[in-house]
Amino acid sequence: MVNDAPRPQDDALVPMVTALRWQRDVVAAAGSPVAAEILQAAGDDALQGGVLAAELSGDVRFGDFPGLRVMSAVHRLALERQAPRVAMRLPTLGGTAPVTAGDRAAFRREVISALAADLPALRASLGHTPQTNDPGRAALLRCALSREDPSRRVRLREIGASAGLNLRADALPGKPEIEAGPLPVILDRLGCDLSPVDPAATEGRALLSSYIWVDDVERFTRLGAAMKVAQRISATVLDMDAVEFCQRLDVIDGTTTVLWHSAMWAYLPEETRAGLRGEIARLGAMATFGLVVTRWDGSPADGQPRLIACGGSHGTDIRLIPSA
Repeated sequence: MVNDAPRPQDDALVPMVTALRWQRDVVAAAGSPVAAEILQAAGDDALQGGVLAAELSGDVRFGDFPGLRVMSAVHRLALERQAPRVAMRLPTLGGTAPVTAGDRAAFRREVISALAADLPALRASLGHTPQTNDPGRAALLRCALSREDPSRRVRLREIGASAGLNLRADALPGKPEIEAGPLPVILDRLGCDLSPVDPAATEGRALLSSYIWVDDVERFTRLGAAMKVAQRISATVLDMDAVEFCQRLDVIDGTTTVLWHSAMWAYLPEETRAGLRGEIARLGAMATFGLVVTRWDGSPADGQPRLIACGGSHGTDIRLIPSA
C-alpha cells in the first residue's frame, strides 16, 4: 500500500519505521521493486521486534534518509560477497529479481539474515551520511553551463561534492536537447564535503556503488563510467564544512564562478542553510552586473527578458552577450 501522507519536513523527527516505509514507497513508485522488498523486510522486522529491532528503533531526522542507509548496507554486503543469496537477486549484480510471492518472502528472509550476521555493517551504514554522487545529475549542470558565455572560463565549485564526480560535468554524458550551446572551458574544479570519497580507491568505489538502488542497472553502469572519467580528469574535494568553504570563495574578473550542489540540501540543518544563503548573497554582490532588456513587440520573444550585456557595477569592463 502506498503511503498518501504528505512528505515530512527534512528536520522533522519521525519513527524509524515511518522513514523506512516512506522510502519503500518512493523506490517502489520509481520502478525499483527489489529495493522496496529490502525496506519492507527491514521495516517488518523492526515492527515485529525481530533481530534488527534494536538498530531500527526510536525517532530519526527524516532528512537523514535512513532507508537509503539500510539499502546501502544490504547492497554493500552483496558487493563484497558477504551475502551471496541476496546478491543472486540483485539486478545490479546480474541477479534475477524475485517475482512470485514465495520468492519475495524468501528474499526478505535472506535480507534480514545477511544484516543480522553483520550488525556492525548495518550500524556503520546508519551512521554514515549517504554518498550517492549520481553522475546523472551532471546533465542539469551541463544545461546551466551551456547558457553561460562560452568565451569566459568557468571556476566550478560544489558543496557536498562527495567524490567530485560531477565536478567533471563537461566530460560526462548530457542531454543535448536541453543544452543551449557549447559548454565554456572549465578552468578549475573545487568542492568540499564533510566526508570526501576517493573514487580511485577500492573503498571509495564500493561505498559509492552501494548507494545505487539495487534495481537500477543503468545508474550502476553510469557510475562506473564516471569513476573512470575521474581517473583522467583531476578535481579537488576538500574536507570542509560547506559554509566555511563558501566563506573562502571569491570571484575573479574575466571568469564565471559557478557554485552548485547536487541533492545535499536535505541533509543540512536550517542553521547551515541560512549560513549558506548569506554567503551566496555575498558572492552575488561581488559579481558583475547585467543589462537585461524586456521588449514587447509582438514577436515570439514578446515580454521575455534577455541579457544584453554585463560589466562591473561602475560601468567598467562592459561586454556584449552574443544573441542565442
